[in-house]
Amino acid sequence: MKNFLILIGFCLCIFIFNLFYEYQNFLNFKQNKHQTLSGVKVLQSYEKTRNNKVYKVFKLQNSQFTFYTTSYKKDLDLKKYQEIKLRVINTNVSFKDYLSKNFYMPSYDISIENSQTTPRNQLIAYFLNQHQNEKIKELFGALFFALPVSKELRNDVNHYGIAHLIAISGYHIALIFSLIFFLLSPIYGFFQKRYFPYRNLKLDLSVFIFILLFLYGFMIGFVPSFIRSLIMALWGFYLIAKNVKILSFHNLFMSIIFCICLFPQLLFSLGFLFSIMGVFFIFLYLHHFSKYFNNFFNVIFLNIWTFFAMIIPVLYFFPLISYQQLLAIILSFAFVIFYPLSLFLHIIGFGGFFDEYLQSFLNLKFYASNFFLHGKYFYSYIFLSFLSIFNKYLALFIISLNFLPFILLLF
Repeated sequence: MKNFLILIGFCLCIFIFNLFYEYQNFLNFKQNKHQTLSGVKVLQSYEKTRNNKVYKVFKLQNSQFTFYTTSYKKDLDLKKYQEIKLRVINTNVSFKDYLSKNFYMPSYDISIENSQTTPRNQLIAYFLNQHQNEKIKELFGALFFALPVSKELRNDVNHYGIAHLIAISGYHIALIFSLIFFLLSPIYGFFQKRYFPYRNLKLDLSVFIFILLFLYGFMIGFVPSFIRSLIMALWGFYLIAKNVKILSFHNLFMSIIFCICLFPQLLFSLGFLFSIMGVFFIFLYLHHFSKYFNNFFNVIFLNIWTFFAMIIPVLYFFPLISYQQLLAIILSFAFVIFYPLSLFLHIIGFGGFFDEYLQSFLNLKFYASNFFLHGKYFYSYIFLSFLSIFNKYLALFIISLNFLPFILLLF
């Protein structure tokens, strides 16, 4: 208990330091109400209507934060991934907004800058230029580089219930780790047996792969779901090295604390919340039911269990329900093959091989309905989920509640 309290105290100090650092940046940002920002990248651009007037909404990003702005200029045509310079008015930006790294600011004097040719931009361009369809470009941009997607693609993804496959998270880290380990293991093993047999192959390759994952995280901008997954993977790796049980709710709690201490903006991230809940329900299944089945059936049942466990949380924020979402159970297994295969095809320049099939896949729509869930039901579900750690029958009851939206869809 003493060591645990010391660790919590250390984490609290880091959190306070990062909070103070962010507040100093916020004060510097607020020194002038009108700020000039350059090197700002256009992430999204779309039109909306208010009071019979059409205006454009831009989602922009610089090195410090992401923000939205609007313009009524009809001749202002900003393309995705263009770099611009603009003046912003930060009067209504609060510290909470700044800390969340996602807010709105009015702007003016928008001008296009010459985009910098960086290795990251070149790599993204190499991958995405293998596709003609904009929606498919968005799909692979999100899949490999955590780029934002349009409302249209997000709606397509929600119809299938596969948002967790598109957002880079622990699922992708596990696949990347396994793939690299599988490819490098025989090569490294050949030299290890002959020249340095005293080295531990698993340890050396794991450290090397974690370095690659960190570099990958830096390239995609350390998105919240990736941060949580990477920190938890590193924490699990450390515990394995110390022969400590890793599949415990205590370790999940500690990984969450580490993430928030290092990146306070995760407190406001919906993706981070979903990521935590997904891992929690995985642990809940393993805690109560993994001992009753072999590994093969555990993989199948765990996938089904996690899918249904997340129905109510997802519906609370994205109230779309369709029987089409049940296909996500099968698609999660197919993704294990699709992800490394599509990555390989992009590397050799044939990334557009599946484009025709993916367009048909995304255009397919079953009947769907909006299912609005009151907050009291969502929070009750979360509360009971925590209690179900202590009772497997309550855990089964909690999961069974997620069948109700599909039953109500019949009426």
